[in-house]
Amino acid sequence: MKNLKRVLFMATAMAYAAAVLSFTEPIVVHAQENETQDVTTDVTDVTENTSESDNSNAPDPAQTSEAQGGEVSSQDQTPEDAAAQQAAQDLAAAQAALVAGDPIGYDYEFTMEEIVLMANVVYREARGSFNGQVAVAEVIMNRVKSPAYPNTIKGVLSQKNQFSTYSWASSRTAEETSTDMINLCLKVLSGEYSYLNNANVLSFKRNDGSQTFYGKTLYTVVDNQAFYSI
Repeated sequence: MKNLKRVLFMATAMAYAAAVLSFTEPIVVHAQENETQDVTTDVTDVTENTSESDNSNAPDPAQTSEAQGGEVSSQDQTPEDAAAQQAAQDLAAAQAALVAGDPIGYDYEFTMEEIVLMANVVYREARGSFNGQVAVAEVIMNRVKSPAYPNTIKGVLSQKNQFSTYSWASSRTAEETSTDMINLCLKVLSGEYSYLNNANVLSFKRNDGSQTFYGKTLYTVVDNQAFYSI
């Protein structure tokens, strides 16, 4: 029952992200290149690693076409209708996975405020790398689940001397946040997106060839980011 409530909550959150934020442009930043700080925790195994969602196929409300036979064509759908349809499909898939006993991801009841904050941090920490963004999101959640770190997303991200991008990210509103980044974070939490598949990967930094980092061992390199596990 607890898992079903969490699945329903996840579907609602994804519908919110798709419907309310569907008109926002991806974040465009003109700032100094950030210095990624130390980051680390515990995770369930998740498997599928897919490409980033593309909002370019969303129906244009300015385009109309006559549906034949009384049916509504995909071009006649409003963004809200398309978002509702996608949310229903996501919910059905999540319920099917629950019945099948598949892993659900991170057992964490989040708020949309936290997801917006996380989306902006992930974007800024791993700009231009989809796999890197997924991996950074996993590290954040690994820390949330680790007893060595705060047990909330905001607590982990606001921890002193950890995420230099927190100040910038905390100033961003939901309307200023990329829908794609919000969906990426939601799918990492649900277990649909995963790259590291290791709960012990708790730190990352820009790759400089170091094999160790504050007592942790290099686990993998994703584009220009090195990830370290305990």
